[in-house]
Order: sequence, then structure tokens, then C-alpha cells
Amino acid sequence: MANRSTFPEQIDSFVELFDLPPSKVAQAKRFQELKMKPTLNATEQTELNNLVISLGNYIITPETWNKFADALVNVETFFTQEVMEFIEAKQALWATYVNDFVHKGVYNTSTQYKFQNMVTYNGDLYLCTKDAKGIVPTNTANWQKISTKGDKGDVGLNTHYRGLYGATTAYVMGDAVSYNGNIFYCAKDTTAGTAPTNATYWFLFDKTIVSATAPTTPQQGLLWIELLD
Repeated sequence: MANRSTFPEQIDSFVELFDLPPSKVAQAKRFQELKMKPTLNATEQTELNNLVISLGNYIITPETWNKFADALVNVETFFTQEVMEFIEAKQALWATYVNDFVHKGVYNTSTQYKFQNMVTYNGDLYLCTKDAKGIVPTNTANWQKISTKGDKGDVGLNTHYRGLYGATTAYVMGDAVSYNGNIFYCAKDTTAGTAPTNATYWFLFDKTIVSATAPTTPQQGLLWIELLD
């Protein structure tokens, strides 16, 4: 039997149905009487045809229901065969994006790079926008720079924190200790008992001090902010 639905090529239209009004009750009863007869004469058949037209918006005919059923089956078929396959294909594609979105290390001219791979080249980070092999990352047809190597920062102090100052410990250059609430940095090797108050061997790690009492070892460049009650 031919499919009555036009989906998915077109959107189906259906008869809009309403509740049976009191004025149509008698016609509906007559319609039922005629439908229950095993045979109809010509006059009765004509009457039934007219009732079908008159009651078209108030009864569910086999034609109306079958068209709806065909449309429902078409939607299920379309979703199963088209939509699900589309989603599964997109899931597989997305999985490759996720799996390939990895850093592959320093660029190597002999390596095959895939879309979404990342490499380091001359200190900069590049993202592969199109599969590439032997194409340097500076080529914008296949690569996109996503970060640039920053300037080298200032060299900091290479300190080794040794905890609270101990009078029995000999400290070497680079050691840092806590003493009277401040951090001191050892400028040159000491012998045991050389306290951080000795500016020849120690200097304050932080030259800005906020306290109620004066620093134990005032040194050149020190900024002391006194806390007042």
C-alpha cells in the first residue's frame, strides 16, 4: 500500500479535529448506524458519504489515522537511518579532534602531523589546521600560532631555605633563614654562630618591613613602616 505521508521531502498537513458539538450528535449517531450495517443501498451510501463530509472535522476516519501512522513511521525511519547515522559520524569526527588535540613536542620535519596537533617551533606554540608533513609551522596554510615565546625574565636569587636560624650551624652562600620574624639571605659562607645581624655575611631578603619594632639589622635600602598603636 502506498505511503500516505510526504515526509521527509515535505511537511505533512492533517485535518484539524474538534469536539463534537450538540448540533452534530444526531448526525454522528446516524453515521454509526450506517457504518454498522453489513450492506448499504445506493441511498444509504450517498447519505453516508454526505455524513463523512459533514462530520469530517469531528471524527477520526481510517484515512486520517493511516496518514498519521505513515507520517509517524516515516519520522522513526528518518531518525533511525539518517539522524542517528549523522550523530554517530559527528561523534567519530569529534573523537578524532579530541584525541589529536595533543602536544607532539618539538617540530620534526619527518613527522606526519594531523589536524589539531600542537608543536613547539623556535620556542613558539603552533596548532595544525590542516594535515601536514614537512611543512614548517610558520606556513599559515597549515599552521596557526597560538602562543609566542615570552621574553626572558630577570634572574632571581637561588636560595635554599634552611628554616629558623641555628647558632650551631655553619651556613653557606645561598642559604636563607628566619630570624626575629624576618628572612635573611646568606651572602657568603659563615662559621657557626655568625648571626644574621652581621651585615657582612647576611642581608635582609625583603627590604620592606612593616612592624611595631625597629628591624634588628638596619641595612642600606631598607624601608621600615612603623605600626603605631
